[in-house]
Amino acid sequence: MISERTRFPVGLTLAAVIAFAICCGLGVWQLQRADWKAGQLKRIAALRAAAPVPIVPVLARAASGETVTQTRVAAICLPAPPAAAVTRVTTDNGEWVTRAISFCRLGGAAYDGVWVDRGVVTASRGSTTIVPISPPVPQAVIGVLSHLKGDCFGSDGCAYWFNNLLHPAPYMLVAEAEAPAAAGLTPVPYAANSADSLQYVGEYAPTWFGLAGALACVYAAMLWRRYHPKR
Repeated sequence: MISERTRFPVGLTLAAVIAFAICCGLGVWQLQRADWKAGQLKRIAALRAAAPVPIVPVLARAASGETVTQTRVAAICLPAPPAAAVTRVTTDNGEWVTRAISFCRLGGAAYDGVWVDRGVVTASRGSTTIVPISPPVPQAVIGVLSHLKGDCFGSDGCAYWFNNLLHPAPYMLVAEAEAPAAAGLTPVPYAANSADSLQYVGEYAPTWFGLAGALACVYAAMLWRRYHPKR
């Protein structure tokens, strides 16, 4: 008669096999994401190093469904009176700053215009209090298109533009330079946010394969003890 102790543990074995397969599958998925990460980082680096192209045809591609994030563009904004910039407090190299955002109206584009992150309010460094500023509207801007977050960072002013008046592009133009330069503002491009967000993609593959190996070792040790009990 086979004792309960020596009977083959079908249920436990099935659970171990499923867990092992899941860990291995996640490890393979992470390796695939690592390859994808390498391609994305290469694409971002190429886009950021490219010469700026006119924004109007780029936004036409965006309107047709193409992703144009990280594309360097040059925009010529239509004239408009000075207006209070939308502002938000954030950090730059560990220092509190206020960033200023203005709307750039565009002629002949698929959208009425694009929001421009014009950089840091110079007088705001080190302060957690929003520093208001009403600069002239941007005229000629060179920068990188970034995904627009929410309704322009939760600002009531941006929500007003979005919901009532204009049809803006679904991207933020992060200024690298303006002509003429806006007094009191320093263009500070985002710190390669897209590249940073990919930092850990694919780096957990060894962890998942290690868990699978540990599970196999624990299961083998359990079977050994089950069929080789201490005398």
